[in-house]
Amino acid sequence: MASSLKTLQRIQKFQIDEQRKILVEWQNREEKLLNNLRRLIQEYEREKDFAEKNGMIGDFGAYTKRYLQYREAMEQDLEATRKKIAEIRDIISDMFKEQKTYEIVERQRKEKAQKEEDLKVQKMLDEIGTNNYIKEEKKHEQGEK
Repeated sequence: MASSLKTLQRIQKFQIDEQRKILVEWQNREEKLLNNLRRLIQEYEREKDFAEKNGMIGDFGAYTKRYLQYREAMEQDLEATRKKIAEIRDIISDMFKEQKTYEIVERQRKEKAQKEEDLKVQKMLDEIGTNNYIKEEKKHEQGEK
Protein backbone atom coordinates (compact mmCIF):
# COMPACT_ATOMS: atom_id res chain seq x y z
CA MET A 1 0.00 0.00 0.00
CA ALA A 2 2.84 2.38 0.83
CA SER A 3 4.50 1.71 -2.53
CA SER A 4 1.26 2.49 -4.35
CA LEU A 5 1.08 5.79 -2.46
CA LYS A 6 4.67 6.54 -3.47
CA THR A 7 3.74 5.74 -7.07
CA LEU A 8 0.77 8.10 -6.90
CA GLN A 9 3.00 10.84 -5.51
CA ARG A 10 5.54 10.36 -8.34
CA ILE A 11 2.79 10.42 -10.95
CA GLN A 12 1.28 13.53 -9.38
CA LYS A 13 4.65 15.28 -9.31
CA PHE A 14 5.20 14.41 -12.98
CA GLN A 15 1.74 15.71 -13.91
CA ILE A 16 2.36 18.95 -11.98
CA ASP A 17 5.66 19.41 -13.83
CA GLU A 18 3.89 18.86 -17.15
CA GLN A 19 1.21 21.42 -16.26
CA ARG A 20 3.93 23.89 -15.28
CA LYS A 21 5.54 23.46 -18.70
CA ILE A 22 2.19 24.10 -20.36
CA LEU A 23 1.69 27.15 -18.15
CA VAL A 24 5.08 28.55 -19.20
CA GLU A 25 4.15 28.06 -22.86
CA TRP A 26 0.91 29.98 -22.38
CA GLN A 27 2.68 32.72 -20.41
CA ASN A 28 5.20 33.05 -23.24
CA ARG A 29 2.30 33.31 -25.68
CA GLU A 30 0.76 36.04 -23.50
CA GLU A 31 4.04 37.96 -23.48
CA LYS A 32 4.33 37.72 -27.28
CA LEU A 33 0.76 38.96 -27.69
CA LEU A 34 1.42 41.89 -25.36
CA ASN A 35 4.57 42.79 -27.29
CA ASN A 36 2.73 42.55 -30.63
CA LEU A 37 -0.10 44.69 -29.28
CA ARG A 38 2.37 47.33 -28.02
CA ARG A 39 4.10 47.37 -31.42
CA LEU A 40 0.76 47.69 -33.22
CA ILE A 41 -0.25 50.63 -31.03
CA GLN A 42 3.16 52.30 -31.47
CA GLU A 43 2.97 51.81 -35.23
CA TYR A 44 -0.52 53.30 -35.32
CA GLU A 45 0.63 56.32 -33.31
CA ARG A 46 3.55 56.86 -35.72
CA GLU A 47 1.23 56.62 -38.70
CA LYS A 48 -1.24 59.00 -37.08
CA ASP A 49 1.52 61.53 -36.39
CA PHE A 50 2.78 61.18 -39.96
CA ALA A 51 -0.72 61.67 -41.38
CA GLU A 52 -1.30 64.77 -39.20
CA LYS A 53 2.04 66.32 -40.22
CA ASN A 54 1.52 65.60 -43.90
CA GLY A 55 -2.02 66.79 -44.33
CA MET A 56 -3.73 63.39 -44.15
CA ILE A 57 -2.18 62.09 -47.36
CA GLY A 58 -3.63 58.71 -48.25
CA ASP A 59 -6.54 56.88 -46.75
CA PHE A 60 -5.90 57.07 -43.02
CA GLY A 61 -9.53 56.09 -42.32
CA ALA A 62 -9.05 52.68 -43.98
CA TYR A 63 -5.77 52.24 -42.11
CA THR A 64 -7.52 53.08 -38.82
CA LYS A 65 -10.28 50.59 -39.59
CA ARG A 66 -7.74 47.78 -40.21
CA TYR A 67 -5.81 48.83 -37.11
CA LEU A 68 -8.94 48.59 -34.95
CA GLN A 69 -9.74 45.15 -36.39
CA TYR A 70 -6.20 43.88 -35.71
CA ARG A 71 -6.21 45.38 -32.24
CA GLU A 72 -9.59 43.87 -31.36
CA ALA A 73 -8.45 40.44 -32.62
CA MET A 74 -5.24 40.68 -30.57
CA GLU A 75 -7.11 41.78 -27.46
CA GLN A 76 -9.56 38.88 -27.83
CA ASP A 77 -6.66 36.46 -28.28
CA LEU A 78 -4.97 37.98 -25.24
CA GLU A 79 -8.15 37.61 -23.18
CA ALA A 80 -8.53 33.96 -24.25
CA THR A 81 -4.89 33.33 -23.41
CA ARG A 82 -5.25 34.86 -19.97
CA LYS A 83 -8.36 32.75 -19.36
CA LYS A 84 -6.40 29.62 -20.33
CA ILE A 85 -3.55 30.64 -17.99
CA ALA A 86 -6.05 31.01 -15.13
CA GLU A 87 -7.50 27.56 -15.91
CA ILE A 88 -4.05 25.98 -15.89
CA ARG A 89 -3.22 27.69 -12.58
CA ASP A 90 -6.44 26.29 -11.11
CA ILE A 91 -5.51 22.82 -12.34
CA ILE A 92 -2.05 23.11 -10.79
CA SER A 93 -3.56 24.36 -7.54
CA ASP A 94 -5.92 21.37 -7.41
CA MET A 95 -3.04 19.04 -8.18
CA PHE A 96 -1.01 20.52 -5.32
CA LYS A 97 -3.95 19.98 -2.98
CA GLU A 98 -4.15 16.35 -4.08
CA GLN A 99 -0.40 15.94 -3.64
CA LYS A 100 -0.66 17.42 -0.15
CA THR A 101 -3.35 14.86 0.65
CA TYR A 102 -0.99 12.06 -0.40
CA GLU A 103 1.74 13.53 1.80
CA ILE A 104 -0.61 13.73 4.78
CA VAL A 105 -1.75 10.13 4.29
CA GLU A 106 1.88 9.00 4.03
CA ARG A 107 2.86 10.91 7.18
CA GLN A 108 -0.10 9.44 9.08
CA ARG A 109 0.84 5.93 7.95
CA LYS A 110 4.42 6.44 9.09
CA GLU A 111 3.24 7.79 12.44
CA LYS A 112 0.89 4.83 12.87
CA ALA A 113 3.65 2.36 11.98
CA GLN A 114 6.00 4.09 14.44
CA LYS A 115 3.37 3.95 17.20
CA GLU A 116 2.82 0.24 16.52
CA GLU A 117 6.57 -0.38 16.63
CA ASP A 118 6.88 1.63 19.86
CA LEU A 119 4.01 -0.37 21.36
CA LYS A 120 5.69 -3.69 20.41
CA VAL A 121 8.96 -2.56 21.95
CA GLN A 122 7.17 -1.39 25.11
CA LYS A 123 5.33 -4.73 25.42
CA MET A 124 8.59 -6.60 24.98
CA LEU A 125 10.30 -4.43 27.61
CA ASP A 126 7.35 -4.90 29.95
CA GLU A 127 7.55 -8.66 29.46
CA ILE A 128 11.29 -8.68 30.13
CA GLY A 129 10.74 -6.56 33.22
CA THR A 130 7.96 -8.84 34.44
CA ASN A 131 10.07 -11.97 33.86
CA ASN A 132 13.01 -10.41 35.70
CA TYR A 133 10.74 -9.48 38.58
CA ILE A 134 9.36 -13.01 38.76
CA LYS A 135 12.89 -14.47 38.74
CA GLU A 136 14.00 -12.10 41.48
CA GLU A 137 10.91 -12.95 43.54
CA LYS A 138 11.58 -16.69 43.15
CA LYS A 139 15.21 -16.18 44.17
CA HIS A 140 14.08 -14.12 47.10
CA GLU A 141 11.47 -16.73 48.13
CA GLN A 142 14.01 -19.55 47.84
CA GLY A 143 16.50 -17.56 49.87
CA GLU A 144 13.96 -17.16 52.70
CA LYS A 145 13.21 -20.86 52.96
